[in-house]
Amino acid sequence: MTKSDDQRAKILDVARDLFAEKGFEGTTTRELNKTLGIADGLLYYYFPHGKQEILDTIVQQGLESRVSEITFDFSGVDNVDDLVDRIMHLFTKVWELFTREDNYQSFMITVRERMLLSDEESSWMKTILVAIQQEIHDAMLPLAAMIQRTDKDIPVLTNLVMDILQRHLYEALLISNQREMTATTKAEMRKELEFLLVK
Repeated sequence: MTKSDDQRAKILDVARDLFAEKGFEGTTTRELNKTLGIADGLLYYYFPHGKQEILDTIVQQGLESRVSEITFDFSGVDNVDDLVDRIMHLFTKVWELFTREDNYQSFMITVRERMLLSDEESSWMKTILVAIQQEIHDAMLPLAAMIQRTDKDIPVLTNLVMDILQRHLYEALLISNQREMTATTKAEMRKELEFLLVK
C-alpha cells in the first residue's frame, strides 16, 4: 500500500466515524481536515469530488470482501437438528459481519443518508443478503428430501429462513440499538427455524 493509499484509507476511516456520529450534513470538510490534521484543501487531492465522493466510497467499499467473508458448508448434514445448527452458525457469522465496527457504521450511514445515495450505493446490504440467500438455497436443495420438501419448496423455504435473519438483525440494530446477538435472540431464531424445518 502506498503512502497515498494509506492517506485515503485514513480519510475514509475518520469520515466513517464522523458520518456515523454526526451524519453527512453535520460533518464539514473543515472538521474532517481538522480531525485528520491536514491542510484545508488537501482532502480534495485524494477525493476530488469532496464529501460526496467520500460518502459514496464508504458505502461501496468492501462489498465483495463482505460477501466473501461469509462461507459455510452444509455437506454431511443428515438430520434437521444438524441443519438448524449449521443455519444458526451462518446467522451468527452474518450477524458478526454486520455488527463489526466498520460495517455497522456503513449500515447506519446507509440507513441515515439513503436519500443522498444512488440505488446501487444504498443496495449493498441487499446485495450481501441476496448472495447469502442464494448460497443457502444451493446448499438446501440437495437436502429437500431429508426435510420432507420438494425442490419447488426450497426457494420459498430459503426466503423464510432469510426473513428470520433479517427481521432479528434489523430489529436489534435499528430498533433496539443492540449489536450483540443475545441468548434470547438466538433461542427465538432457533425456535423459528425448527418450526419452519420440522414437519
